[in-house]
Amino acid sequence: MKRTSYLIFLIFVALLAGGLVAAVPASAQHGPPPPGYGRDDADAPPRWYNDAQRQGFRDGLIGARKDYGNHRQPDVNNRWEYLNPHMPPELWEPYREGFRRGYTVSMSRLLGGAAPGRWDVIPSAYNQIQRRGFLDGMEGARKDYGNHRRPDVNNRDEFRHPDDVPRDLWGAYREAFRRGYSQTMSHLLGDSGPN
Repeated sequence: MKRTSYLIFLIFVALLAGGLVAAVPASAQHGPPPPGYGRDDADAPPRWYNDAQRQGFRDGLIGARKDYGNHRQPDVNNRWEYLNPHMPPELWEPYREGFRRGYTVSMSRLLGGAAPGRWDVIPSAYNQIQRRGFLDGMEGARKDYGNHRRPDVNNRDEFRHPDDVPRDLWGAYREAFRRGYSQTMSHLLGDSGPN
């Protein structure tokens, strides 16, 4: 009997030395997850953003989480870092563009879909390409409004020719873009509600 136990012990030691048996708990073997693990793509800034826009996007995500956690009214214009970016003045507009988008993405997710009185929440049923279309539509409306252009979604290049969107998804993207554009323009023009 002693010999069998000793033999089992030797086999275990050989397997342990060969790495076939774990000597530490599985949770300790792998260490922390890689960067971005478990993160939804909605938390990633668009690939085409420049450095100022990416920084703004990340700061917008954080700003929205802070406002939500402190039960503050969701409004990007209440964020100090949005109003006074810590970067050269020529980068303020790209930074703010990224910030607005990051803030909107984060707040939409935190609110879990459209809430009473909310016009800028991404519909919870939207997939990734529709979320992108909706956000791009919102940003297009803000640009048109800020540049005093006639509100017409068909004047937006990104609506007519979506970058990095497979052709078979253009319909879904454009439908969501149109909705985001319409809702944002309605809000900016002071209409009573979304179209």
